[in-house]
Amino acid sequence: MATKWKWIAGLGVSGIAMAAAGQAMAQQAESDTQSGLALEEIVVTADRKDSYSADFVQAGSFRGARQIDTPLTVSVIPEQVLKSQQAQSILDALRNSPGVTSSQTSPTVYNNLSIRGIPVENRGNYRLNGSLPIVNLIDLPLENKVRVEALKGASALYYGFTTPSGIINLTTKRPTLDPVFAVSVNGNDHGQVQGHIDAGGTWGILGVRGNVAYGTVDSGIDNTWGRRSFQSGAFQLTPSDNLRINLDVEHISKEVTEPTVIQGPTAAASLLTVLPQLPKASSNPGSRGFMNKADATNVLGRVAWKFTPAWEIVAEGGISYLERDRRFSTLGNFNPVTGLGTLTMNAADGQLYRNKNGRIELAGTFATGPIVHELLIGASKNIRRQYSPSTVARVGTGSVATRANCVLLGLTTTCLQSAYDPIDLADVRFDGTTAYNATRDTSIKDTGFYAFDRMRFGGVNDDMFSVLLGIRKSDYKETQETVAGPSIETFSDKPVALSGGLVFKPKEWISAYATYIEGLESTPGAPLTANNAGEILPASNSTQYEGGIKIEPKKGLLFTAAYFDITRELTYVNDANFFVKDGEATYRGLEFSLTGEITPELSLYGSALFLRAKQGETSNAALVGNRIENTAKTQWSVSGEYRLTQLVEGLAINAGAYYTGARAINPQNSLFVPGYTVYDLGGSYAFEIGGVGMTARINAQNLTGKKYFASTSSNYLAFGAPSVIKFSLTANIF
Repeated sequence: MATKWKWIAGLGVSGIAMAAAGQAMAQQAESDTQSGLALEEIVVTADRKDSYSADFVQAGSFRGARQIDTPLTVSVIPEQVLKSQQAQSILDALRNSPGVTSSQTSPTVYNNLSIRGIPVENRGNYRLNGSLPIVNLIDLPLENKVRVEALKGASALYYGFTTPSGIINLTTKRPTLDPVFAVSVNGNDHGQVQGHIDAGGTWGILGVRGNVAYGTVDSGIDNTWGRRSFQSGAFQLTPSDNLRINLDVEHISKEVTEPTVIQGPTAAASLLTVLPQLPKASSNPGSRGFMNKADATNVLGRVAWKFTPAWEIVAEGGISYLERDRRFSTLGNFNPVTGLGTLTMNAADGQLYRNKNGRIELAGTFATGPIVHELLIGASKNIRRQYSPSTVARVGTGSVATRANCVLLGLTTTCLQSAYDPIDLADVRFDGTTAYNATRDTSIKDTGFYAFDRMRFGGVNDDMFSVLLGIRKSDYKETQETVAGPSIETFSDKPVALSGGLVFKPKEWISAYATYIEGLESTPGAPLTANNAGEILPASNSTQYEGGIKIEPKKGLLFTAAYFDITRELTYVNDANFFVKDGEATYRGLEFSLTGEITPELSLYGSALFLRAKQGETSNAALVGNRIENTAKTQWSVSGEYRLTQLVEGLAINAGAYYTGARAINPQNSLFVPGYTVYDLGGSYAFEIGGVGMTARINAQNLTGKKYFASTSSNYLAFGAPSVIKFSLTANIF
């Protein structure tokens, strides 16, 4: 309890100091306001409506800035794209963004992602409303979100220790002035059925927006079943024009079978070199009883006080809490010729992940001569706890009892199962409870103090040139509980991270930029099948250079092109099957996108990535120069919607093509899974019945039934899900 109050007090002292500084600047701010300077307020609901593009960024130190002014690569997937494609997962949304791939696990339970070949850390890189780090070990709902965005690259200045893959930000729907009440039903041709209610409005100074969903889950994969539910509330209190209080709460629950994945041999002498056959997409060599059950709660509060037109102080705080029982199964030592592998299932009940996060900031604008400053000063603290109990082998080649469990499932004591023609296994639920192990209970405390100044000058609007300077001082500690009682410190550091950039904007519709960012990252835990499974390695540093151009040839259409160069410490599973940090990794590439409205009837979302990701300076000379696992040299996507309003009012069609190139399954590059392209086709029809607005949608995903490898790395292989036809009907009652 003392620690809790110490944490709150520390942020409070920072807040008092910032408030005092703000009041000291208030007199100057009033003068600046009289000269026309004011802090611009951006509300998400004021962004482009019914568009495939977005004006503003809602993540990081650039939160509220226009995309064309942001000197980083940002992929914004707005609500219209989510609706048009009937996106139901983070991967559904971000497959529109180049460089995003699924990693290691089957994407049917939750989305374990990489961006540009760098893991998106599941405890620190996913954010709610640009602030709260939420735990991504459960399918995060999109029904109550107005956008998904990926702020790519290093983001240590604002978010502290995060991997330089980027920040994935989810922005919730806010209360509206007019009442909203919509009811929808969605399903697919495999039998999935879900219902969703979205309701809210504003009454005086109070606004409320609530979302509720419940239903079954069915991806079409054999021997799988599940259900999900979530409830959320977004509350907004506006006591005065300059004071706003927000509270967001959501509870998520999902229980679903986790399909078995293939794991090739890990010994250097026997790595996979022959490509496995692709069985029918619905094939699953695991049991219906291999369940993954998770419950998560996210709570975020925010108070914003605009004490002058040019200055604002913001305080945010929240918690993300997840509990999970997992049954992770593999076909180990897989033989690609026979299709046989040893079925192994490890169970772990009582996994616990908790993020507590607080932040206080002072933001404002002022002028010094011809230079206009946009200043951000802040302090944040993030405390992450992870308890990952030792897994219990319930199926495999261990003890006699474990082998006997294979017989219970319907296999012999050899536990051999086929990926190509699997035996249909019994639905058996195995216990995964173990005694509390203090050494598996770890925490991270990341305290940071940061400042960011955008200095702009020149041109009619004082924004022809922008110089950006940022600094963050961190106090980072990793601790581990002990059997004796007090925790021990396993790693600590107090680094300083710098960032700088230059933006040249000769016209309102074009900008060119160059940036340098120093990154700080917590190393992800070792994978379950590594000998040191769950171990958290010491934190790492990274550096990033990026340069690019952004062009808006017409309102609502944005073209971006960027070159990036990222260097970070390399992590991988070595020949001895230990997860290690060894050597350095470099990621260099070109990224392009074109998003928005080509004509009033045609919307487009196109993107491409050309990547060179290499390993270097490892203790294993054979790895130097190899391609980093799970990175494709080329990846592109193009999707669009055409509204046939001149033919039939309310009718629209949409289509998409998504390509991912070949990827290495391990650091040794012993085998590459081939590239693949999947095609989607869909349509929607908006109409009225009795004065109630209705929208019917249908989308065929993977229209041609393409069989492919969806995920890889660390010698894991997961097959792509079957084709699916999704449909929905929404009634906008008011």
